[in-house]
Amino acid sequence: GQLYDTWKDVMVELSQMPGGMYWRVINSREYLYQYATSAGKQQTKYVGPKTHGIEEKYRDFKQTKKDLEERCEGIEKRIKELAPAWRALRLPAIDSTAGKILRAFDLDNSVRQSVLVIGTYALTAYEVEAASSFSAGMDATEDLDFTLLFNQSNVDPDLPRRLLLILKEVDSSFIVAPSSPKTAVNRNGYRVDLLTDMASAQQMASARPWKPEALEGQEWLSRGNPVKVVLIDFQGWPAAISAPDPRYFALHKLWLSKRRGRSVAKATKDKNQAEALLKTIKDHMPHYPMDKSFLAGLPDPLRAYAADLTR
Repeated sequence: GQLYDTWKDVMVELSQMPGGMYWRVINSREYLYQYATSAGKQQTKYVGPKTHGIEEKYRDFKQTKKDLEERCEGIEKRIKELAPAWRALRLPAIDSTAGKILRAFDLDNSVRQSVLVIGTYALTAYEVEAASSFSAGMDATEDLDFTLLFNQSNVDPDLPRRLLLILKEVDSSFIVAPSSPKTAVNRNGYRVDLLTDMASAQQMASARPWKPEALEGQEWLSRGNPVKVVLIDFQGWPAAISAPDPRYFALHKLWLSKRRGRSVAKATKDKNQAEALLKTIKDHMPHYPMDKSFLAGLPDPLRAYAADLTR
């Protein structure tokens, strides 16, 4: 985790710097310009005419960028050296595409706090948090699911568009699936789905072209204390993942398993995952207690499921 955090700090610093600076001669006088690439487009900005102060700014930029790039190179070399050892330990891992997407989202300050991973990859995060593995329903998937985090006073209908731009920086072949506006898919069929709660969806009606699907109960997944861990992808690269509070995730799964119209296969999978996670919480996650205080704060639809577990 510390190595990843150090790498992230360097990458964030680099991302906040111009991509480069250069001198341009106009009417026999030199002027400094800088450029940066955003959303695949290069933007140029005028800095100033050549003076002692501007020259010093140019030298400071070159040295700072060189130092950061060397630090990044050193950290990435260390990550590559450690990757075989991490794989040998058989630590919980995610596929490489998911790893790239999670790293990209984590590096962007404007989206980092606004998404939680749900689905199978959330269970992987809980394994890391609990330092214990469980296998019920932990089949590999070729997709990555996110739920959007909002409170009703700051719903941002532009967030899905920004997320899609970041996806395209990871893999330019990502497009919104014509048959499903909640789904972005790349040339290899890798899917990324966006979900949100019913109230937020009403304020995101204008979201284009990626539009999250509104599902009942998604608002419960934003409660409590999210799990934030660093795990590795199949190539040995670390990636940060934020997942819902495991207690709410498990109870939401139990609730889903009883929903009318839920297919037998999905309901069975939901129930198995919930029961496996609840046992893990009880045995290995004492920092997520399901005590009277927790029960008192539960939404009514979930309280009955939790009460059964604490009797």
